[in-house]
Amino acid sequence: MSHIFGPVPSRRLGRSLGIDVVPPKTCSFDCIYCESGPTTRLSLRRENFADSSEILAELDEFFRLHPDAADALTFSSAGEPTLFSGIGELIARVKKAYPRLPLIVLTNGSLLWEPEVRRNLLKADRVVPSLDAASTGVFTKINRPHPSLDLARIIEGIGAFRSEYKGRLHIEIVLVSGVNDSDEELSALARTIEPLKPDKVELNTVVRPPAHHGTVGLTKSQMARAASFFGSVETETVGVFRARTAGSDEESLGARIVETVGRRPCTMSELAASLGVPEKTVELESARLQSQGELAVRLFDGKLFLCCIK
Repeated sequence: MSHIFGPVPSRRLGRSLGIDVVPPKTCSFDCIYCESGPTTRLSLRRENFADSSEILAELDEFFRLHPDAADALTFSSAGEPTLFSGIGELIARVKKAYPRLPLIVLTNGSLLWEPEVRRNLLKADRVVPSLDAASTGVFTKINRPHPSLDLARIIEGIGAFRSEYKGRLHIEIVLVSGVNDSDEELSALARTIEPLKPDKVELNTVVRPPAHHGTVGLTKSQMARAASFFGSVETETVGVFRARTAGSDEESLGARIVETVGRRPCTMSELAASLGVPEKTVELESARLQSQGELAVRLFDGKLFLCCIK
């Protein structure tokens, strides 16, 4: 299956079945913290990258084999999903086919200044644009955007979307130590976000191996302090993922492990929770995949992550 992946362990969404609609790694940003790796195609051009009917068929096949394996459907590409010109039609079709599952769009928000992009996302249950900086210098350093993008215009686009959108709007901020966690930048972010009136601010940090070495996340106490700057808006500090267990077909466990960590590095416990199998089973299968040269282990922030060998 080339367009859906997971379910992956999401600290926000539980078992999130991802829908990938752009070629990796096509994005309008090249964020230093991205767990999907460096951007290889920096672009603002919207294209018809995928066939909506093919994606619906893949979803149907997945749920035929694993009917209760996902808690949410998430547009979370290895890139920026709004670069897919057919995302509006696909969202409408997915919602019609799976009305009981929340449909979430994780976006960097860089194209919300375009009216068509805003219209495309209106049927989603939740849209989560990111806003990691309130000043141009920090924006350039952390998000490494396409040279044609302007931070003020992006912020205006988020505000316009808020005025049109009836679903839940969360704004995600990914905090990187020494980059966007100063009192000055946090205060500026709080002032910028308040008039946007999001339903929630999600404070996140670097918890998986990032695209650029030397990128470091914040400690628990530092995250708590950062949250205090956003007192006027409901704020959640995204915590460690905990998931319910679920039944799983172990026949394709190796392939599912490779597919999952190919999208984002995972710990053994995260894989076990995501795939619904005992951690010992994941350890044994992962050891086999490592011996065959399909997986590697990387130490980050004191934790061992399984990664694909690229």
